[in-house]
Formats: sequence, structure tokens, C-alpha cells
Amino acid sequence: MSRTTLCVVTAALLSLVSIGLMIGRYRLFGDQVKVPLGPGTWKVSFLIQGKTTGSDARLITGLPLDFGRQHIWKEDCRSSELLPKPPDAKHPERHHVLWSARAGSARGPFRALYQFYCSVDFHSPTASMSRMARALYAAPEPGTLLDSEPRVESSHAEITSLAHQLTAGLDEPPDRMKALYQYVAQEIANEPHTTGPALTALDCLRNGSGNADAKSRLLVALCRNRGIPARLVTGLALKQGHEQNAHTWVEAWVNHHWQSLCPFYHHLGRVPASYVVFEFGDVPLVRGREIRDVSYAFLVEKPEVDAGQGGGNDSTLRHLVNRLSLFALPPAEQRLVEFLLLLPIAAMMVCIYRNVIGLESFGTFAPALVGLAFRDLGSLPGILVFLSIVLAGWLMRKALDHFHLLQVPRKSIMLSLVVILLISAIVAANLNDLPATKYISLFPMVILTGMIERFWTLETEDGASSSFKTLLGTLIIAASISLVLSLHALVRHMFRYPETLGLIMAGQLLIGRYTGYRLSELFRFRDFLDEPVVSSQ
Repeated sequence: MSRTTLCVVTAALLSLVSIGLMIGRYRLFGDQVKVPLGPGTWKVSFLIQGKTTGSDARLITGLPLDFGRQHIWKEDCRSSELLPKPPDAKHPERHHVLWSARAGSARGPFRALYQFYCSVDFHSPTASMSRMARALYAAPEPGTLLDSEPRVESSHAEITSLAHQLTAGLDEPPDRMKALYQYVAQEIANEPHTTGPALTALDCLRNGSGNADAKSRLLVALCRNRGIPARLVTGLALKQGHEQNAHTWVEAWVNHHWQSLCPFYHHLGRVPASYVVFEFGDVPLVRGREIRDVSYAFLVEKPEVDAGQGGGNDSTLRHLVNRLSLFALPPAEQRLVEFLLLLPIAAMMVCIYRNVIGLESFGTFAPALVGLAFRDLGSLPGILVFLSIVLAGWLMRKALDHFHLLQVPRKSIMLSLVVILLISAIVAANLNDLPATKYISLFPMVILTGMIERFWTLETEDGASSSFKTLLGTLIIAASISLVLSLHALVRHMFRYPETLGLIMAGQLLIGRYTGYRLSELFRFRDFLDEPVVSSQ
């Protein structure tokens, strides 16, 4: 069997296996292969609106935690004015999205939308979900969660007098906690949530009424005053219907475990499973700088589940496939896997450009990585910053050639010069209030150094025209990769059907055996393809 035949047969087998897996999973799950649904699954849309007042505007929005029986997946952040940066797999403890102003966007109104699916009855928590649950619900350190805070005045005289009055004759912490809860739940009237200044625990007590935030702060202050560690929990009470606001409740450490208390909706000892946790502590879900007139709301929807779709729910095969699904990963790892799934597509595009079209580039995978960086940047200024760095490095490389250094020391010095260049660019951008700093960190320094070295080598061997032509080809490939990998439909397909990698590998095998003319060569030698005109005598 020839090598070409072997490649064709292998590519055909890979294609058949990939397509077979996709069809089999769709037959097993139906449309739920796109989003795994269940009786405890909800879709939540978190919309934030406001106005930016400066070029360095920052918006921070809280994220729901992925722990215990609360699982989050299919997160999506979108905004035309702001660039989102969710936490990565290295820092899963950072439960927020950092939004920054896009380069070139004018100051003024903005809209930011964060959507996610949540299962509040996840039957098979992963190891990371269980580990986080143990950490979050571990016993508090001695002496913690007992002090006053800016809006939880647990040591104020009025709070102290009321706490002693309510717990007179009660020596056991559970009895004290119940008496304090009943007072706040029954004697303090409920108020609707407003966008005005937040009420403190003392304000709530003096007014005799408050919203969920204020009543929870008052209960925390009373519990801490009587020596019961207590903390605020910020989240969302999932219920289908009109637009909703964030909800706040309390957790108190009693009898060696955390007990949930909701004085607003009158839940003692535990809260419904539909309570989704975002943050622990008195932390606002939306905060930032150089922004104003901020408002937000949640829209909670209950996806319809077709009980007859995709077979029985008790299927052992379905349970196994669900356990192995990418949707079962923690949110940060889902984003990491999404990035990794796009790398082979980028490499495939480099193969097409170089082996089929005949476009030259610096390196094989450098255009792929630069294209993925452009995808994260999402704007033309990022490409201009990258081009400026490469050209400035090329000039430094020309100056370095006068020293006639060995290859490894030369590249080491070149790396140091690139670092100095980047630091100088950061300082200059900061002095001139320019947004260039947000792009610099996305370009790997080793790749930049290698591209500058290749640029110089090609200029030395083939001239400046050839080197700039190759640089242009690299930018075209990287920009094309950025555009293709920015398609949400492609990203969603790869995450739903990761077996598509088999089809990509099949294409790479076939391109690897292609030895015909490249398209650029056909254009170059087009005059030879014209049939000669035969004159008749």
C-alpha cells in the first residue's frame, strides 16, 4: 500500500468514526446534545447597563459558583462596548468577569450581557465541585465572622440592646439563632428592592422595614453580637417570571455546620435548592470605576424538556456519556477546553494557506497563536500594536548584528530587548492614557522574538521585499484565523461535538500528501497556461 493510499484510507476511517460518534450522540440525546437539560436546569440572563466616563473604564460582575450540587455551564459574555475577561482555569477562585472598554469605543452608554445555564440538582458533582464545597462550608476560624463591618454594625448599642433582649434566658446558640431570626422575619416588614443607597443593619432596625439585603444584614449583626458566626450570601432565587434582582440571605455557624436563613422569604435552617450562590460576604454583584448610572436585572427562564427525546433518562449509557461530557467540567476549564479545541482549526488553516494557496509565513504555528491572540483582542488596534512591536524589534535586531554574536546568546539578548520594548510601551501608554497595554500581554514574547529573528534572517538571505511579503502573509493568515474562530456557531459546534477533531485530522492528512500546484503558483505562471495561438497558413 502506497503512502498516499494509506493517508486516504486513514482519513476516511477518521471521518467515519467522527461522523458516527456525532450521529450516535445525537440519536441518544437529541437536541439535548446542545444543552443538557433536566428538571433542575435554568437559563439565566444577567444584563448590566450604564455609562462609561473614561477611557480606562472597568466593570466587575460576579459569577455564580460551581460547587456542591450547583453546576454552571455554557457561559457567554457579550458587549459591543466592553471587552470581557472571565477567570481562567489557573484562577477559578476569581468569581467575576472583568469588563474593560474596547479600543476605539466612545465614552457613553454601554450594555453587557452575561448568560449561563445552571443545574441546581446536579446528581454527580465533580471532584472540583466537591472540593470547593468542602472549602466554602468548612468551620470558620476562631474569632472570625464576629466583628462589625461598614454596613453590619454588630457592636452598636442599639443592636446590642435588642440582641440581649431577644435572647434573654436562652443559653444555647440554636435557640438564640432561632429567636433572632423570628424577630427579623416577623417584626421587620419587607420592602421592595430599589437602586438607591444600600440600607445598613442599623437603618433597617430603625425603619422597622427593609429589603432582603437590609434584613439579612440586620440578622447577621444580631447573630454576631451574640457570639454566633454569621455571613451574608449573595445570589439569585431562581423563579420563572418577570425580571428579578439579586437576592441576599444569611448563613450562621450553629451545631458545627452552616445553617441557611432567609428572613425575607421565611426560610429557617435551609433555603430552597433554587437559590443560586454568587458571592459570600457583603459584596455587590456589579461594581467598577469610571462608570455611572449602573443598573442591572436578571431574566430567569425554564427550558422545556422533552421527556421522550433521546431515550430514557435512566439509561446507563446516557449517565456515562453525561459524566464524560465537556459540559460537566467547571466553567473555567470549559473555557480552557474551548480554546484548545480551536487550536487544531487554526493549524488546519495554516496548512491550507501554506500548502494549498502558497502563502508564506513566519513559522508554522506562530500565525495560529497570533490569530488566537487577535481573536481575544477583537479589534484592529491590536493588530497595529503587534505590527509595531515586530518592526521595532526588527530595527533592534539590525543594530545587534554588528556584534556578531553566537545564535543562543543573540536570541537571549533579543528576548531581553523585546521585554524592554514592551515595558517601555506600557509606561508610554500609561503616561498618554492610551489603551495599548491591554494588548501587549496577549502576545507571547518567545513567539515575538522568534518572528523578529526570522524576519531578519529572511531579509539577509532574500532581501527586504521578501521579508515584508512574508510578514504580510503572516498577518493575513493570523487575521483570517481570528475572523473564523470568532464565529460563535463554530465555537458552539466544537464544544458540542469535540469528535469533529477527527474530521480536522483527516483533512490535515490529505493536505499532507498534496503535491500539486499551489494557487499562487498558478497565478504566477498563468502566462504558460495560455494555449498558443496557431496561425493557419
